[in-house]
Amino acid sequence: MHVFKDPSGATRMALIFVWANMAAQGLVTALSLYLYRVQDTIAPETLVAVGFAQLTCGLVTIAAIVFVAIWIYRVSANAHAISEEMTISPGWAVGWYFIPIANLFKPFQAMKETWLASHFRGNWHGEPAPALLGWWWALWVSTSLLSNISMRITFEDPDALAPPAVVILDVVIAILTVPLTIVLVSIMQRLAAAQLYARHDETFA
Repeated sequence: MHVFKDPSGATRMALIFVWANMAAQGLVTALSLYLYRVQDTIAPETLVAVGFAQLTCGLVTIAAIVFVAIWIYRVSANAHAISEEMTISPGWAVGWYFIPIANLFKPFQAMKETWLASHFRGNWHGEPAPALLGWWWALWVSTSLLSNISMRITFEDPDALAPPAVVILDVVIAILTVPLTIVLVSIMQRLAAAQLYARHDETFA
């Protein structure tokens, strides 16, 4: 039995780190472009600064993943409390992101169930997923695949400061991260609001 809890706190923390991650990704991408342009004359102190920025970005990204996972678990648990027809548990709503192949479609299914149950409560089967979720998932899958390719290229040539292919991929990823962040923020805010409304409506029905 899942207990409904106000998602506002989890939403607020996730939003902070999602925005921070977008900013950090943009900074690291700008530094990668700079390294690519001046890599033959780069100063040691510049390398230290870039390394620190990359480390900071990595920590921010990890924090964003953690807090978004907490948010996903919370809103999924709330959807279970609102509707008894959910098929994906809160744990698996998070866990599917880490299962190869299944992570290409299962997390979307979980988010779709959470969204529909939160908006339509006990009468959501057959309702279509909003376009907002489709855009979010397309952008998420695209950035994830490109990030994986970028990392593979980097591992193949670890001595290169800024391989051209990696620079290009990082720029594309940084560009896609902007609409991805905006769409994800909108989903978080709308879903949290829908759950609070559903809870209020049930309480005073």
